[in-house]
Amino acid sequence: MRVILINLARATDRRDIMRAQFDAQHLPFEVLEATDGRTITDIERNLVDHDQRKRITPYPLTDNEIGCWLSHRRAIASVAEGTEPMAVILEDDTAITPEFATTLAQIEQVGTPFDFIFLHRGFKRNEVFASCRPLGNSNSMGRVGPMSMGCHAYVVSREGAQKFMARPKRFAHAVDKEIHRYWASGLDIYGLLIPVAKHADKGKSYIDETRNHDKPQTRARYGDADHLYWRWQRYLTRVRDSIAKRVAFPSYVRSGRLRVRGGTA
Repeated sequence: MRVILINLARATDRRDIMRAQFDAQHLPFEVLEATDGRTITDIERNLVDHDQRKRITPYPLTDNEIGCWLSHRRAIASVAEGTEPMAVILEDDTAITPEFATTLAQIEQVGTPFDFIFLHRGFKRNEVFASCRPLGNSNSMGRVGPMSMGCHAYVVSREGAQKFMARPKRFAHAVDKEIHRYWASGLDIYGLLIPVAKHADKGKSYIDETRNHDKPQTRARYGDADHLYWRWQRYLTRVRDSIAKRVAFPSYVRSGRLRVRGGTA
């Protein structure tokens, strides 16, 4: 399977760590140079739908978050435009398990249909895993709900990549949330019972360079974020999404089990 590593040109230490992990499992890989938040242009910033963003959060997307979005979009585009049925895309702060290469081979053997299979799990409180198809070695692919997060490592099919690229180019969510919102995106997404990748969260965070998550009092906010209208819009958005994802999940599980077995939902 084709392996695409999203890596900032200046993050040479991360590239070396990822190379060592891939070499240990005899996995060839290619580097897709990430869009650097330090070099984001006004044209790229204007891809953000700010009116929709203010209905989600009082915080604008940072330049590094925009760069992350554009990097994943280019990686996914390369799969959509290619000839291979699927590829794996990883961020450069990912730790993979010894079973990583074997699991990729099992996914190739299972084949499509699927759009995305995420190779990591958040294991949040009350997270549900509904198995849809065994992969071997006690692992299986299934639905994770009511929602997962992160884009550290995932397999995307060519059909799934084409579906993603057909969506509007403007965005309001961070890229991981945009993909994982299955009830709104229409994407056919699976996770793994036993994840084979995780976020290696030690060391420098390039995304957090401009985000200031650890200092919410200094994080940039929209100037009118606290206006009653936008506060009300954010409340309505949270309620709608909370209801929609929970209502959709049972049928999402059923369609997943039918689809991977070759049936129709």
